[in-house]
Amino acid sequence: MERRMDTSAVSFCHAQKSFHKKSVCPISKTNVTLKRGQYINEQECSVVSKIRRFYLNHVKRKMFNKIILLYSAVMMMLFATAAVMVYQYQVQRTIREETDANMKTAQVLSIYLNRQYENIQNTIQQIYGDATLSDDLVYFLNNPYENYLGHRLNQFAETNEQRLRSYSTLVKNYMELEPGAKRVSIYSYPRKFGMNFEREQQQLQYESGSGESWNNWLMMRRAYTWDTVSHGPNSNISTKGASTSMYSYSRELQDPWTLDRIGMLIVDFDSKQLTNWLDSRVPATHGQMLVMTSMGKVLYDSTGEYVGQIYPYRYEINSTDKWVSLDEPSKINILDTGNAGLSVVGIVSKSTIEASTGSLKTTLILVTLLFFIASFVLTATVMRRYSKKIRRIIVSMSRIGEGDLSTRIQMPGEDELKQISQRFNDMCERLEQYIDKMYTSEIKQKHAELVALQSQINPHFLYNTLESIRMKAYSEGARDVGKMVYSLSVMFKNMVKKDTVVTIKEEIEMCSIYLDLLQIRYEGRLEVETYIEPCVSGCSIIKLLIQPIVENYIVHGFRSLDDDNRVSIHAVRDGGRVIITVKDNGTGIAPERLKEIHQMLSGSSHLSSNLMEKSTPSIGLINVHDRIRMNYGEDYGIAVFSEPGEGAEIRVEIPMLKEGIL
Repeated sequence: MERRMDTSAVSFCHAQKSFHKKSVCPISKTNVTLKRGQYINEQECSVVSKIRRFYLNHVKRKMFNKIILLYSAVMMMLFATAAVMVYQYQVQRTIREETDANMKTAQVLSIYLNRQYENIQNTIQQIYGDATLSDDLVYFLNNPYENYLGHRLNQFAETNEQRLRSYSTLVKNYMELEPGAKRVSIYSYPRKFGMNFEREQQQLQYESGSGESWNNWLMMRRAYTWDTVSHGPNSNISTKGASTSMYSYSRELQDPWTLDRIGMLIVDFDSKQLTNWLDSRVPATHGQMLVMTSMGKVLYDSTGEYVGQIYPYRYEINSTDKWVSLDEPSKINILDTGNAGLSVVGIVSKSTIEASTGSLKTTLILVTLLFFIASFVLTATVMRRYSKKIRRIIVSMSRIGEGDLSTRIQMPGEDELKQISQRFNDMCERLEQYIDKMYTSEIKQKHAELVALQSQINPHFLYNTLESIRMKAYSEGARDVGKMVYSLSVMFKNMVKKDTVVTIKEEIEMCSIYLDLLQIRYEGRLEVETYIEPCVSGCSIIKLLIQPIVENYIVHGFRSLDDDNRVSIHAVRDGGRVIITVKDNGTGIAPERLKEIHQMLSGSSHLSSNLMEKSTPSIGLINVHDRIRMNYGEDYGIAVFSEPGEGAEIRVEIPMLKEGIL
């Protein structure tokens, strides 16, 4: 389809060029666009295929890479979780430490304010507690200042005292004891004047405004016991040095005799003394500190932001929430300063805490990454060592698959891979032995087949010859000879058959035919007994396993001069095995010879071969034993039991197999 489009596009363009040389072919542009899009898709497919190839080669087919990736993911999660937990713990600890430090600062500030308030109250108590001082103050507030001075001179003359006690002396003593007091002012209601006491001087001021301004001033000072500005009865009589760095306390004065309000005491405090006090007691101020009146007016702010203002969050600070929403979420500590009517508010903002933990967050991230990298490198190094060991095992297995059975794995260490290597080496050794054994068995089998082939040369000629001899014996009246020839013919016919596996019943019948010949020969001096358990009569057995054992008895144990020779053949089931017992009452086997037979039966196949080559008297037993072990395994074979003069018992053990199955 694309080629058709290209061809049509080219032909169309040629037509357009022939019509007008400057014309442009839009179809070719579209075609170019399609080719570019196709190129981009091919690039994307190439990237996807590379990723897929990388995944197959380095992840899916690499067990240790999967383990490393899984381990890395788990460790990253663990490290991240631990870092988050540590960070959360440190944040909570920082919040607790900052809040406790802020509370301590608030307590220190509250102690200072309580002391200021108590010093003022003690001074006032001294005035009212001393009649001389109270009379002096009352006279000062109710009379013109010139009259007060004359009154003082008259008292001095009458008492002849060098130093009279007066309210002014008490005020000056108070200012010496209270470093935070910057100015003490006493205003007279009846006379409308005021006396300002400072550390260096005292100044008398009269009210020059209207009565309305005086009343407004009185109402304000009565309403606000604590304030940030100390000013006179009117705006024209402002006290010297009034500023936002000051806060003041006002107290009305009464005549102790008439209880009339006659004046007001105002003490101006320097807020810088609060800062100096905190610096001397708490070197590191934690958070923001506020001193507020009951009306919410801020007398002191460690940041200077809200001094002289009504605090905008005065209602929010009473919230019971863990974080209070002010300018930003904050922790709040509130302390009341006793009878002074002030509150000390400590504020620890969330940004302050985050600033304290900012370096911790960076440190935890770096430490977490460092631990993860170290863990990954260590794990990758260990996994690489094990990967090399696994690779060595895989290479060795490949060499075994190619036929090199001499391959052995030399694996250091004592771990599971070492055990696998040892099992692999043992397997290779057993495999070599098994191959050698099977090779030997195959040679023997080939030899037996060759003998069988040689014995099968023209068997019909031999059958016909034996049949002619039997008929001749019958014609001459020698029926016993004819019967023997017939039995021999049946035996020979069965022996030359190609079948190597027969039933147990057929094998024992062959032995019975052989024993029939011997009974005819020895004319009643041999008694034969056979028993086959019905459940094993149809089981499979290798041909000519029982006959050599019976023949061994006839050759070596039969007593030709005695009339009580007896041999029995029993075949019974024992679990998953068939036990065939050949027992006789012959001459038995000498202990030394029996020991040699046991050694030969327990020896290797090459020992049996050497004994066979020497034509020892026990060649039949050894042959039967080797044939059983080669066909059925090492767990089966024959066992010989005998006592001299009491006969022998040969026990044959083979697996119980169905007919036709070896």
